[in-house]
Amino acid sequence: MSEEPTLHSRRALILKFDLPISKTREFWESLKNGKFVTTKCMKCGNVCFPPQSDCPKCMGGEFEWVDLGRDATLITCTHVSVRPPSFTGSDPYIIAIGEFPGGTKVLAWLEGVKREEAMPGMKLRVEGRNSAEGNPFYVFVRA
Repeated sequence: MSEEPTLHSRRALILKFDLPISKTREFWESLKNGKFVTTKCMKCGNVCFPPQSDCPKCMGGEFEWVDLGRDATLITCTHVSVRPPSFTGSDPYIIAIGEFPGGTKVLAWLEGVKREEAMPGMKLRVEGRNSAEGNPFYVFVRA
């Protein structure tokens, strides 16, 4: 069987998108006000992060907002020096997984910590930020 000829593009792909946030608006508003919340399914009690409009465990569609607090413990992290195309304008960075009391795990950038200082067990705090475009996001910092 002969292989079909293929043309390969090496051009950058730029994506522009709008994400509806009506069902997770409470998360973004709380983040602006210094709170870090997520959803808890009213049917089975499953706590989800990121916030979900439908429970991935039981598919229930009713949930309540619960406060995770702002303090977490570093579980693991990785230093990213070879950045994906959409982050080539950024300095190398650290991505971390922090665990909140109750067991919810969250993935976020870790700011203000040198690579050699980032160790499992480190106490973290989550903080809200705004991107250059004005979009909210969150990061971990040393507690």
